[in-house]
Amino acid sequence: MAGWPHPSPPEESRREAPSVAVVGRADAITAFRAVGLDVFAAEPGSDAVARVERLVADGYRVVFFTSELFGSLAPLLDRYRKSAVPCLVALPEGGGTESVARLRAAVRKAVGADVFAERSV
Repeated sequence: MAGWPHPSPPEESRREAPSVAVVGRADAITAFRAVGLDVFAAEPGSDAVARVERLVADGYRVVFFTSELFGSLAPLLDRYRKSAVPCLVALPEGGGTESVARLRAAVRKAVGADVFAERSV
């Protein structure tokens, strides 16, 4: 009896919800794909706002964005300021260990796990 005692849920309902996205100029965000993040190109203005709103609607819990989108995304930042999810985070310019630590903390807070942690093979 196939599916006994209960039929399996449809494939799409078993997929894990997306968790982390990066939005910004294509040349600035491509490297994030190498670490397994979903990347989405967007230009400042309504393009960036629409893209981030769509990602939030699609279930992304953390959305990093490049600094040039900050002004465009200000209304969304205000809207979600007091909620844990979605967590909208501006990517720090210049990098450095303090910036990476802030990014890890933001993701850990929103996702509940350190997705950047090193894994032993």
